[in-house]
Amino acid sequence: MKRVIPIVIIVSIIIVSALRACWSGDDDVSEDNNKAVVQIPIDKALQSRTDSFITAQKTVGTLGLMIYDITARRNIYSYHSDVAMRPASCMKLLTCIAAMSKFGTNYKYRTRLYTTGRVQGDTLSGDIILKTQFDPFFNRDSLRNILSALKDKGIKAVKGRVILDMAFTEPMDHEQHWTPGDLKVSRMGLIYHGYHKMRMETLYALQSVAGISVRKDSIRFGRLSPKTATMIGEITTPLHAPVEKALKNSSNINAESLLYPLGYTVSTKGNFRANGIKALRDFVKGELGMEPAKVCNIEDGCGLCPDDRLSPELLIALLDYTYRHPHIYREVMACLPLSGTDGTLYDRLRKPNVLGKIKAKTGTLTREGGISTLSGYYTGNDGHLIAFAIMNNECPVLDGRWWQDRFCERVLLPKQK
Repeated sequence: MKRVIPIVIIVSIIIVSALRACWSGDDDVSEDNNKAVVQIPIDKALQSRTDSFITAQKTVGTLGLMIYDITARRNIYSYHSDVAMRPASCMKLLTCIAAMSKFGTNYKYRTRLYTTGRVQGDTLSGDIILKTQFDPFFNRDSLRNILSALKDKGIKAVKGRVILDMAFTEPMDHEQHWTPGDLKVSRMGLIYHGYHKMRMETLYALQSVAGISVRKDSIRFGRLSPKTATMIGEITTPLHAPVEKALKNSSNINAESLLYPLGYTVSTKGNFRANGIKALRDFVKGELGMEPAKVCNIEDGCGLCPDDRLSPELLIALLDYTYRHPHIYREVMACLPLSGTDGTLYDRLRKPNVLGKIKAKTGTLTREGGISTLSGYYTGNDGHLIAFAIMNNECPVLDGRWWQDRFCERVLLPKQK
């Protein structure tokens, strides 16, 4: 009996060694700490198609490309993927995802109306306080609607002040490299026009809509004291609203507006826009685990600045991070344009093999020789979820789009034979 045990052990060792020898020759198996780990296979035909297409379809300018199998958690193809290039509006992916990561997808901007003191007859013996946040959709109509709560209370006169409690008082900054007309501040939410515009609009709304008699000098900037105030009105806007506009319609003003609440989390004082850019860099380092100086240069939140840079690797890391956070992934998938169907992809990728099968953010900028980018998700022929990033720089926009569309049609989702 004593001799049986060593023989069993020896036989077991031989079997395990043989299995390891077999495993070591398999491309889809790796060994970590002497433990065999079976990897999910990737679509090697996609690798071959990509290589052939890049060789056959030479691009004008420079190309950065990366394809990543999210299901297998393995890289499929890289071409200059570590080079930081101009992203154009693919920058909005970073801004929107960072905002959803910081605030949560259920976050709501809140604008609230308060009063202090008592109402005697039709006169308020106290103050009116309007407390705003960073709502990019709060406009003249919103202001009039919330101030109508005073009329509903029967208030026609105010013996006190009208206090505007605003997170910031200066108009939205214009990035130094933007050209006039790049960002139409006139289309921004009212609070992004600054304190003086807000003060004028509040006076007009109180007098003409609410029918309340107030002196112009009674309207001033101040801070709310919640213990002595009663809320009588509120308007909310979900974070989904600016995110959808920024991703689906590539709205510069909505993407840029997200820098302000992000900046507020960095510091409640100072330049919120500049602080928002710092928040994006912190996100790249803290959440994506990448060194900002190596993979990006961030000058704005929308991609208009020609000095912006993101690498294809960063975009793929961002898309992978999104997938690993289901609440963010659901929101991004709901907001990204769908090939040949809506948003900025409405009139692109309409061939049957790609129609309605690709969710991706577009990027377009006519400066610096032309910039065209495309980054997003699709389900491969093997059923795997694939993330991709294509960046064409120093290339006429139409040429870049042609290259990307043909790549999607012939490489990513070719016609089935």
